[in-house]
Amino acid sequence: MRGMIMAAGEGTRLRPLTYARPKALVPVLTVPIMENIIRWLKKAGITELAVNLYYKGNDIESYFGDGSRLGVSITYLHEDKPHGTAGAVRLMADFLKEPNDTILVIGCDELIELDLQAMIRFHKEQNALVTISLAWVDDPREFGVAQLSSDGRIVRFIEKPRDWTGGRALVNSGVYLLEPEVLDRISYGSVYDFGKQLFPELVAEGAPIYGFASEGYWNDIGHIGNYWDANKSALEKRAPVHECPLKEIRPGMFVHPTAQIAESARIEPPCAVGPDTVVEENACVREGSVIGERCVIGKNAVVESSILWSNVTVTPFTGLRNCIVTDNCIVHSPDRLIQQAIIVGRK
Repeated sequence: MRGMIMAAGEGTRLRPLTYARPKALVPVLTVPIMENIIRWLKKAGITELAVNLYYKGNDIESYFGDGSRLGVSITYLHEDKPHGTAGAVRLMADFLKEPNDTILVIGCDELIELDLQAMIRFHKEQNALVTISLAWVDDPREFGVAQLSSDGRIVRFIEKPRDWTGGRALVNSGVYLLEPEVLDRISYGSVYDFGKQLFPELVAEGAPIYGFASEGYWNDIGHIGNYWDANKSALEKRAPVHECPLKEIRPGMFVHPTAQIAESARIEPPCAVGPDTVVEENACVREGSVIGERCVIGKNAVVESSILWSNVTVTPFTGLRNCIVTDNCIVHSPDRLIQQAIIVGRK
């Protein structure tokens, strides 16, 4: 089985974070989202991958290279313009269809707890043309609601039902299993979308399109609130971070072996400290904080409920609370606590 990761989007709802990095490289518990997906797919035996690129595509390709560092092989599609989710997959049809096997498609922004092997078995047992992963949500107004028959067949889609009053619902959680012939329905070079066009058309035709429901954690990290929840859930071990490089040295305290923490510094769980980060004398990293790689938390500085990416310096006596700081920033405010800020650095 081959897979394709959709990584072309601009991540507009995550701005200003995606001014600093493409969505695929936004970190959760110091690990870029797409790296977490690749490690998950590798565990399931899916190691031949296609990735489509558009916005900041060179950054993504530079980070992952040919995939060998993660034990996979990556073939890239550089789009000159967005072709939609289905349109982009169609452009890679020759690569994806080569084994004549089921194809997996997933977004680059999914933080999902899903038994992928069980989903594949279900797809095969149902002789499905398409199987879509589904998750339960309390408020489905931002998602596509799927209504199922008793055997799991999708009988209706409701796209972003703004006036929904039906309570908890199953929504599209972004993992698709497709039989190769599905791609033949899509015109090469067209702009075409799975959720808005292809899937509703298949349901209307009565094609065997099924939903695989899961009760596990799911977050598509679509906006800043989702991003906060993803990191909080990862710290609380409710969200899956595969092969996380950090070690849980005490309950809720995740520290990379190369981090340097002064004896007088205080680290309060749940929190995380990434590789080659230095926490200096009398500094404090308080609960809810995720500190990335090669950061410096200066003497007597306090970081509370904040997310710092890479190469961030918090100068001595500076305080941060409920902040996100992107790469390569120096934060200096010894006289005033910085609260509820998003600080975006320059390359």
